[in-house]
Amino acid sequence: MFTKSEPVGLLVRLALSGFALALLVCSSVAAGDGQMRTVTLAPHLTELVYEIGAQDHLVGVVEWSNWPEEAKALPRIGSAFRFDMEAILSLEAELALAWSGGTPAAVGQQLEKLGIEVLWLQTRSLDEIAEAVELLGQRLETARPAREIADRFRNKTERLRERYKDNPPASIFYQVSAQPLFTLGGRHVISEVFRTCGAHNIFDDLDTEAAAVDREAVIDRQPDFIIAGTSDESAAALAKWEESRLVDRERTRLVAVDADLLVRPNLRIIEGIEFICELVTETAN
Repeated sequence: MFTKSEPVGLLVRLALSGFALALLVCSSVAAGDGQMRTVTLAPHLTELVYEIGAQDHLVGVVEWSNWPEEAKALPRIGSAFRFDMEAILSLEAELALAWSGGTPAAVGQQLEKLGIEVLWLQTRSLDEIAEAVELLGQRLETARPAREIADRFRNKTERLRERYKDNPPASIFYQVSAQPLFTLGGRHVISEVFRTCGAHNIFDDLDTEAAAVDREAVIDRQPDFIIAGTSDESAAALAKWEESRLVDRERTRLVAVDADLLVRPNLRIIEGIEFICELVTETAN
């Protein structure tokens, strides 16, 4: 026998059960729409996702994810080496795109313990950039267009190799930062970028992505070019080389470039290759 309040309570419970069922149905539909909630752990991986047309999967990105313009509006989950796990969890991320050689292994392990899948992508060579594009396409449901994009990228790089294979040899020092003086080593794709143009990275013998070097070591290797990635300090960095009087300006040319086109291993690196190749060719002539 019901009391006066029991019918009301029963109706409320039935209504709540119906609402819960509706939520379950909605979440099932959302889970089956192919949109894997994804975060990127490096700026160049953000770019690759956009380049294959899979940006609808993105729910969070790292700082310096500034291309294309739309990426600037996405929630931030930390920097390239310090990640906000609470932010990642709050975004209900299911997949994290990590950079082999850049993202700390401990970060990947921590994400996996939190139940988030980690996809490691290696981009130390131009071929590996194309492979990363294809792998992303397979994982983010854009396999066919990603494969076509990767093939076009391979064809462009091969044409550039062929076009500039007879360039006279040139040596390049690439400056990441001035204080401390940082450069990129043999593991970084920039060494292959230079080789494509008939040039070589004077520190490609360093078995690392990046390393601190001293100014005297640069001078000892007598580079034909000192190239500084553009940033707030780029003009000052080149001015310091001029003021140091350690550089023979008749031999060594100082150049500032858009760092994103050379340092970030993504499809826009083609523009960086073309810039370097033209630079080497013009100087030789």
